[in-house]
Amino acid sequence: MKSRMHLSGTLAFGIFLLVNSFGLAQGADRQEATNPLLALNSSSAASGTFSSSNETAESESTASGFVQPVRVTHPELRPYHPFSRVGIAWRVGLGGGGFDVATPLAKKLNIRAGADFFGHAFGFQEEGADINLNLGMRSGHAALDWFPFGGKFRLSPLVVFANNNQIRATALIPSGGIMSINGQDYVSSSSDPLHGSGSVTFRKVSPGLSLGFGNIIPRTRSHLSFPVEAGFYYVGQPSLKVDFSGSACDPQYPADIGCQAVMQDPGFQRDLAAFIARNNHNLSYASFFPIFSVGFSYSFGKGGGSVQ
Repeated sequence: MKSRMHLSGTLAFGIFLLVNSFGLAQGADRQEATNPLLALNSSSAASGTFSSSNETAESESTASGFVQPVRVTHPELRPYHPFSRVGIAWRVGLGGGGFDVATPLAKKLNIRAGADFFGHAFGFQEEGADINLNLGMRSGHAALDWFPFGGKFRLSPLVVFANNNQIRATALIPSGGIMSINGQDYVSSSSDPLHGSGSVTFRKVSPGLSLGFGNIIPRTRSHLSFPVEAGFYYVGQPSLKVDFSGSACDPQYPADIGCQAVMQDPGFQRDLAAFIARNNHNLSYASFFPIFSVGFSYSFGKGGGSVQ
């Protein structure tokens, strides 16, 4: 009887150990599957029984890595900051040849300044008078270039300063030549021929507005641009000045008694003043000076994105 009880107790105790061992093995497998790092560490100390669990954990970890989103980064363009770059443009147009220097202020704004130069002299004859004409155009300007759409089209309020645009003329009426002023004829003296000078000048500072295409500071990595500009600036009432010297003769009288210095002749001075007033009125229609130019530019500095 005791031997049977001892045998049955031994058998029950063996079954209990077997069940517990099986349960511990399953719990370890689940823990390794849940935590691949723990499984990897335990595999170095455990026997070959857990190798299949380690391979399963590694394959799951690799699979999960493939489904993770991959971030692709692109190199950002270097932003422009105020005064970070300089561009120089060379132009030709109605104001002659000139240049501009520009620098960025903001994402859609540049500040620009420059100058124009032009000079030409030529002579011709008009109704027997020898006339020499000298056209000189020299001025500076400053502008704020606004690119409303962020591209190449721009609007530019501007100021023309140091305006030295002017027209100068000299005239010589040969002896015996006839000059008509305000409807009156005057004969140039043979001993003291008539000669005169005249000029048209403009105000020194004038506001203006232009529009154009092309950015001297490209908002790309390019350094080259081909700007085109058209517009006007207000010069106000141009001023005409005319002076004459020498002697003029009345064709109704003989030369020895009918000639007189024009500076002392009230009739000549009256007719000359009427001539100047009439032509000054005509010049009032020239209060706006046109702007048109084309050119190319180069900007210095590293290219980049928009100004921030």
